[in-house]
Amino acid sequence: MHLDIWHSEDEPRLGAVLAECWHLLADGAAEPQHDFHTTALATTHAGLGCTLRTVVLRKVDPEARELAFYTDLRSRKIGEIQQDPRIALLFNSVSDDTQIRVQAEAVIHHRDSLAEAAWRDLSPRRRRDYLVSGPRGLPWAWATSGLPAEFEGRDPNEAESEAGRLNFAVVVCRVRQIDWLFLTPYGHRRANFTWNDDGQLQTSWLVP
Repeated sequence: MHLDIWHSEDEPRLGAVLAECWHLLADGAAEPQHDFHTTALATTHAGLGCTLRTVVLRKVDPEARELAFYTDLRSRKIGEIQQDPRIALLFNSVSDDTQIRVQAEAVIHHRDSLAEAAWRDLSPRRRRDYLVSGPRGLPWAWATSGLPAEFEGRDPNEAESEAGRLNFAVVVCRVRQIDWLFLTPYGHRRANFTWNDDGQLQTSWLVP
């Protein structure tokens, strides 16, 4: 479904816009080819001020206001989230003319029931990402995948992939704010949705 505000007599209510935001995010998690399947994640870094990287959106729960992605426990983003759980996510869809910016608080799950369930759902091929030797970003003398030599040309089997379990983490992001921007040649539209500490929603149209 694509929100069309130009072929109806009335522009959409804010509730319809928010529902469309969650719909697009859910599509992004479910469809690898969707523009929202990947998102830019920003975290706070003590020395650099902030850092930015791309992560894959894995799950969306509108009722709980949660988004989730997977990561290596040894990655720098884990330490940054532990220091400051406030994160930002940027989703951009050229095909839907839509940008969504999210402010959220992140919680790291490792070796708990949520992480274990996600790990069981991963194929050995996808588990291979967590078999990389050493921390992500570790300096190396030559170009390297970081994988053990035996997995350079093949996927691990089920038993071999289990070694990556210790490095696997799920990051769940509780959404605090959604900023929606819809781009058109007729004049853009923008809206903001913010939840306070009690979970109460405040909505507003914004000048794009």
